[in-house]
Amino acid sequence: MTTFNDQLVQIVEDYRACGEAWPATRDQIAEWAVANERYQLTRGMAVRQCADHLTRAMRLEHVKDERGRSIRRYYAARVREDDNQLRIKWDDLNAPRDFMEISSANRRNHILGECRQLKDDMDSYSERICPYNPIQIDFNFNVDLEEMAALNEDA
Repeated sequence: MTTFNDQLVQIVEDYRACGEAWPATRDQIAEWAVANERYQLTRGMAVRQCADHLTRAMRLEHVKDERGRSIRRYYAARVREDDNQLRIKWDDLNAPRDFMEISSANRRNHILGECRQLKDDMDSYSERICPYNPIQIDFNFNVDLEEMAALNEDA
């Protein structure tokens, strides 16, 4: 059984096989997929797409705090429901502390996962393409955070 993701990747491969522009933007591929009736929304897909758009909007919504810092207005946390299922719930910047602790731990783990993927990607690239001069990445962000804080104080 193929997953939805597998079907989407197949659309990309079919797009390429048809000799369309490559590299391509996601909009070019999507336009081709819709024009060639390779992508049609069911009600479930429309709800999921709406949910994805809502998530993006909530993730991007920022407000200024009392000190002028740009902070998120909405926060997500993976919480356990009564039926013992983990679900992602959203709350705002006035959420209870336990919700925010879960939210911050979830976001930190996401960032760690992104760093791990970047390391694997660059290690693989370096081994294949430039083994004698590998790409070096520093994952200690303390200096960067201090510099960004100083820039915000100067602003």
